[in-house]
Amino acid sequence: MKCKICGRRTESELCKLHEEASKNLLKNYEAWKKSMNVSWEEYLKEIQKNPFAGVWAKEVAHHLLVSGFANEQEGLAKDTEMNK
Repeated sequence: MKCKICGRRTESELCKLHEEASKNLLKNYEAWKKSMNVSWEEYLKEIQKNPFAGVWAKEVAHHLLVSGFANEQEGLAKDTEMNK
């Protein structure tokens, strides 16, 4: 199987690098939501623009936005759960 984002060989839908980035995005969303009152989609767009965000996180955010998961926070959680 290949990573949906980068095409690296993996045993799940995301490679270990993108899987870790997706977990971090989900974990950090709650803090952003409380402090900035942003939606999941707005958060992902902000991550893409943030110069302090890592490349892997930006790639995951982009993937979620273009794949339609940006409309629901659970999209990332479901994707992450499938990779466990």
